[in-house]
Amino acid sequence: PVLRHVANLPEAELAEALRMLVGAEFAYEASIYPDLSYAFKHALTQEVVYNSQLSDRRARVHAAVAKAITELHADKLDERAALLAHHWEKAGDHVQASLCHARAAEWAGVRDPAEALRHWREVITLLEGVPESAETIGLGLMARLRFLGMAWRQGVTEDEAGRIFAEGNALAERTGNPYLSALLKFSGIGFQA
Repeated sequence: PVLRHVANLPEAELAEALRMLVGAEFAYEASIYPDLSYAFKHALTQEVVYNSQLSDRRARVHAAVAKAITELHADKLDERAALLAHHWEKAGDHVQASLCHARAAEWAGVRDPAEALRHWREVITLLEGVPESAETIGLGLMARLRFLGMAWRQGVTEDEAGRIFAEGNALAERTGNPYLSALLKFSGIGFQA
């Protein structure tokens, strides 16, 4: 369904193209339930096809895929948040990618704390090159708060936690909200310089 949505080809033409790819052994039917899905037969083939696209086109395709997933799987966005983050990041939309990483981190939560921490790190990293706005400051601060809340359980080094705390403290001060500064200081107990 995502390929159908993104390819924007008539159904018969898309089906024929897929039959040809399968017949030439470039792709195979990976699953038939709940939806028919295809995969490249070899990782090298996938890499060659991916890298043969111009970077602008590749970014547009990633954005189209992210939009299609959002539209087609609106009821499962939490489950698909990490995949959406990947596509938005490759599309060059670091704010959307950060929002999706944050959603993926929340979804992973206590069930997979290492994965949640990885997503919070991604939020922090992606927002470094984005112009500041109320939204990005808030998201960056939330990512650092959540990161620090999990850091002690996940074996984060004192240096990394101290750096995250200092960055969060600077963001909290820029908001002018003393509550956020206090919340960050509470979350960063043990990591403060």
